[in-house]
Amino acid sequence: MSFLGPKARDLWWASKTFAKGAFIFHIITTHIGSIGHTSGVSMVPTIPHSFNKRPWILYSCLHRRGRNIKVGDVITYTHPLFPHQRGCKRVIGMPGDFVSVMSAAREDGDLEKEGAEGDWANAKERFIQVPEGHCWIAGDNLEWSRDSRLFGPLPLSLVKAKVLAVISPWESAKWLGHEQDVVEYQGMERQWVNGT
Repeated sequence: MSFLGPKARDLWWASKTFAKGAFIFHIITTHIGSIGHTSGVSMVPTIPHSFNKRPWILYSCLHRRGRNIKVGDVITYTHPLFPHQRGCKRVIGMPGDFVSVMSAAREDGDLEKEGAEGDWANAKERFIQVPEGHCWIAGDNLEWSRDSRLFGPLPLSLVKAKVLAVISPWESAKWLGHEQDVVEYQGMERQWVNGT
């Protein structure tokens, strides 16, 4: 670049440096990890919700496409029904696992029944085996979560990252993962007291 003047050389050097930095930033945030914000109440209490500020999370993109994801991990994913949206949920089942799904709505066979028959509003439990190449996800706040109960098993190819930590708000900062969040109950079985 000897044909350029000193100012043009400085501009050329600054442009190259900026392009290299942008490329490195893109590679890191796409393939290694970054921080980002979330919104919504579907993961309360694991990821807190506030109307005046969004929680920030630390995530690892090394787990893209379901690599080394385990039951209990919190993931971010591309929403299968709305491809321009991302979601954040907990993995409940991996390929081959059976998951219990409660449905509280009428099914096709219930449409002909009268209200007096009494079973049209009952919750129904069914077991689903997670197909190969998919996972089953659910929000921690089930009543306010759009998850696999709505759109079925999530293809592992839509998994974007594993959430490692909640970093803001500071009073709720914590590490996440299947080891920290999912623990087996160690107490005694609950003794029910007769009301009489």
